[in-house]
Amino acid sequence: MYKRVLSVLVAAVVAGITAVPATAQVRPVSDLLPDGDTRPVIVSAELLAPGRHNDLLEADVIIDAYDNDGVVQYEYRWNGATIGQAHELDRLRPTVSYATTSPRSRYGLQVRAIDVNSNASDWFTVWTGTTPGPPNIIVAGDSIASGYTKQWFSGDATCVDGSYSYGTTVAVEIASMLPDAWAPTYTNIAWAGAGVGNMVDGGSDSCGTTYEPQVDQIRRLAGADTWNVVVVTAGINTTNWTQVVVDLTKDTTFSFTKRGDQDACRTAVRDRWNIAERRRYITERARETSEALTTQTNAQVYWTGYYDITGTELAPLWVPVGDACADQMEYALDQLHGALRDGLDPEVTWIDIDRRIATQKWAGWPHPNPEGHRTIGLIVAEAIGR
Repeated sequence: MYKRVLSVLVAAVVAGITAVPATAQVRPVSDLLPDGDTRPVIVSAELLAPGRHNDLLEADVIIDAYDNDGVVQYEYRWNGATIGQAHELDRLRPTVSYATTSPRSRYGLQVRAIDVNSNASDWFTVWTGTTPGPPNIIVAGDSIASGYTKQWFSGDATCVDGSYSYGTTVAVEIASMLPDAWAPTYTNIAWAGAGVGNMVDGGSDSCGTTYEPQVDQIRRLAGADTWNVVVVTAGINTTNWTQVVVDLTKDTTFSFTKRGDQDACRTAVRDRWNIAERRRYITERARETSEALTTQTNAQVYWTGYYDITGTELAPLWVPVGDACADQMEYALDQLHGALRDGLDPEVTWIDIDRRIATQKWAGWPHPNPEGHRTIGLIVAEAIGR
């Protein structure tokens, strides 16, 4: 019985050896140098498509190389009409930058390995083809993101104005961080009145225009072969906050004491605002939206919070939500932001809008004015750049 088992084991081992593919048994021959050392050898390498974990214009390279003394460094170069300059690669996380190339242009990528004695392998061609297009910046969500404006109470509003939105500042600031040729494209698909549910269901804005789900639009706009940045401002319209603020403005107008304002704000936020009933729904729809974006696109997703409207002017010298409301406004933001953040996918970056935002006067209050949009855009661009 013992001999039989042993023979079976030996047979199994022999079978296992003969079953190993030839490519796994035979490595390329290394160059033998005069001092007895060998040059590194690259067995294989692959350039991956941009991922959400990559910085803009960067992509991962997977390299399989060996050397008798160990590979300590990699270099890469882009070859276009001429041979490109060599750049160092991180050995543990090889990442190439497209910054020295041009978008939608024909290039070849080569890498080489370097050992502890500074011996270099031959250049290995990883990829030949057309480089990606410029990065995409996509701004989605509600009226804050859409660039909503309204001057007079009796006049029409502009529900969508991408050039007025903070998205324009984001695009300009990101462009300043990149080579001119790689200036990003900017698309704004936000619309006034959109809530978290409208991100996945679609709906109509306050100007009467009907829209498909913003998540569906983002899927089409976010090309898998380039870098995509999605910025979302949504959540407040999933509650009755707009009506709460309208009523609060009336209440504070006829209140002439700090205590009266405090009571009005407390009543508005604690009694009239329906965040308690809507909180679970907000969290669930934020989860649905963010998971769709992180599982079905390669986009970096940023979700912005809302700003404190305390102290902003509805009209010259008229501040309907004054300092007496500060505690209640902080409470309101904490409740809304908490509901959103509880649902966001871990790969989504939350951005606090923690600076005073200048607002429009009259009917456009408390939406940002141009200065306010620029402030928000700078905060968002800083987070993306970081």
